[in-house]
Amino acid sequence: MTPLENFRAMMSRVSSGNGISNSISNSNGISNDASNGVNNGNSASAGISASNSAGAASQWMAPQWMPLDITVTPPIAGLIEARLGTRDPALAFDLDFRYCGPCLADDTARWRDTFAAQAIALPPGAEIHPIGEVLIRPGQASPDGAWHLREKFYPLAGITSLEQLRALPWPDLDTDLGAGTLAEDVAAIHAAGKVAVCHMEMTVFESAWYRRGMDTLCADMIEGNEIGAWLLDWFTEYSVRRAKLVAQAGVDVVGLGDDIGTQRGMMMSLPFWREHLKPRLKRVIDTLRAHQRAPLWVRYHSDGDIRPAIPELVEIGVDILNPVQPECLPVPEVVAEHKNRLVFWGMVGTQTTMPFGTPAGVRAVVAECAALARAGAGIIVAPTHVLEPDVPWENIIALADATRAERL
Repeated sequence: MTPLENFRAMMSRVSSGNGISNSISNSNGISNDASNGVNNGNSASAGISASNSAGAASQWMAPQWMPLDITVTPPIAGLIEARLGTRDPALAFDLDFRYCGPCLADDTARWRDTFAAQAIALPPGAEIHPIGEVLIRPGQASPDGAWHLREKFYPLAGITSLEQLRALPWPDLDTDLGAGTLAEDVAAIHAAGKVAVCHMEMTVFESAWYRRGMDTLCADMIEGNEIGAWLLDWFTEYSVRRAKLVAQAGVDVVGLGDDIGTQRGMMMSLPFWREHLKPRLKRVIDTLRAHQRAPLWVRYHSDGDIRPAIPELVEIGVDILNPVQPECLPVPEVVAEHKNRLVFWGMVGTQTTMPFGTPAGVRAVVAECAALARAGAGIIVAPTHVLEPDVPWENIIALADATRAERL
């Protein structure tokens, strides 16, 4: 059994009303016509068995192991290279997943020039990132160049009119966003028996507030300021366009997400989320479903305790919850409540277990994950965020070895 077959077998055990079951039964009833992507009833009935042979075959197989994923900061990549000869944890530990995505042609110099023309003064040393995101390196020393968290600068916080907003050099989504070699990349990942994953996190809310500021954007939404709505709608459309490309390329997992939780609960009321963010997220998920040509599962990322929103995330088509932070969520309770409709990706704490635990402690967490998996839950073992420079090598090895040693 390849990692892709094992993953599909695990996903097929979970039945989600709008998500996993649809991703198998509808996966080839979709027109590849880029102009509309409309489902053709005849092609749906004729094409499912051919295109979904791997997915259909995995439905009668049981998963044999818990898939493993690890993402790292540059210093940890350097540590892996020193020990194992490659900076890529996927290669170093033969992980189940490979990452890929569509391409965006973006000219950061145009953003810098436009900010200057609109008298938006950037701090010294400001870094311009795609689509006008501005970051600043912190003043304190960085351990081995690990700038995981930069300071944010909100260049659009002072925008007061839609005219100013529209004058910015937003990418032309018809010409600047393209699939590139994505279909070929996915085919190569599948040929190696691995699972193809595309990052589309910061789907709507985070992308908007990274440029406007969270407090200002939330005030926009509360007060009905059209600037906030325009930003949310633009990034929704951007994610919709990316979703279409990704689905048509045959990616297995699409990672969506916007942080909406804190360590102590939701960072906004559930009615606020329902009004402003849920419909936009649903539009992106609906686009994935409308254009998928192979089994596709939606992973939703939010740090923190977002338990109030979980049932409604399932309702709009989320299949996988990430990262399930043990520091603020009772993992066994969350898994028990939702295991018939969700798969869980994470559970190994990067605030506790990985940096401050022992190898024995890491192995104990993996054993707890395996117990949940044997009780019928879909479990993908992963640290709940990137591994930071303070994570001991011994804990990384313990995570990889313990997960590989568990069999279901």
